[in-house]
Amino acid sequence: MPFAQVFLVEGHTKEQKRAVIEKVTQAVQDAIAAPRPNVRVWIHDVPTMNFGVGGVCLDELGETDFPFVQMFIMEGRTEDQKRALVEQVTQALQDAVGAPRAKLRVWITEVPKTNWSIGGVTAKDLGR
Repeated sequence: MPFAQVFLVEGHTKEQKRAVIEKVTQAVQDAIAAPRPNVRVWIHDVPTMNFGVGGVCLDELGETDFPFVQMFIMEGRTEDQKRALVEQVTQALQDAVGAPRAKLRVWITEVPKTNWSIGGVTAKDLGR
């Protein structure tokens, strides 16, 4: 069930994007013991004119390495698991695209089991 939306400034290669998908998937699997087939990763290419830092568009800053990952996970993970998830996803992005660690951001959203469905049935009703 874990989903990761990865926002990258446009211009990354196919190989880098494949590496992001593979490394983020592995990080999620390792950090929270999610079954690999359940991990979903989306990459969103963001034009430099559509991304700003400190009120300035990236094209004006001349920088492009500000990856952002929004993670959606089902409620019930421990603080240690979430800490490991943040660390490992950060490392995965650093390895995949070479972005400076200090510029990487990961945001975890926990979803109640009653608010997540699989095949039209809530995760709670499925006993997850």
